[in-house]
Amino acid sequence: MTSLDVRLSKSQIMAIAGNLHHDECDIEAMFTLMKQADNPRVAYNAAWVLSHLSQEDKRIYLLPHYGELVDMATSAGLCFRRGLILAILADLPTNEPNGKLLDFCLIHLADSKESDGSRSVMIKLAAKMCKPYPELCKELMLCLDMMPQDSSPSIAAAKRNALKLIQK
Repeated sequence: MTSLDVRLSKSQIMAIAGNLHHDECDIEAMFTLMKQADNPRVAYNAAWVLSHLSQEDKRIYLLPHYGELVDMATSAGLCFRRGLILAILADLPTNEPNGKLLDFCLIHLADSKESDGSRSVMIKLAAKMCKPYPELCKELMLCLDMMPQDSSPSIAAAKRNALKLIQK
């Protein structure tokens, strides 16, 4: 396996993710590496690999870690881009919205200290969690309305897509 303590290209990440298909032990090992805050490069690369797993592998091997992923995503001390963890969470099927994650997304989706990528995924996640609940949809719409109109293209697209999803 390629060393995760060096800068990797997207094609290397995709190859590693492909090699992990249906490999429970190595996916668990990658998840453990992602939680290592003592080496941010390794944690980042592991998260990047996990975000590129197949939908099936994410559902089978990462869904049991949903609570841990939420804790990581909402942690103030995350040592790499929050968007990677949020992207993993966005791909996981959930029946009930996670209150901690929803609150975090609603509070931080307009926070300029967060990256545009993270904020875009927060909008997507919030819409996904709010969709079944009309009162939550109204709250999300208020949050989106309060965001600046001169948002980046990724945030503007996320807002449009979220509004389409919750207004169906």
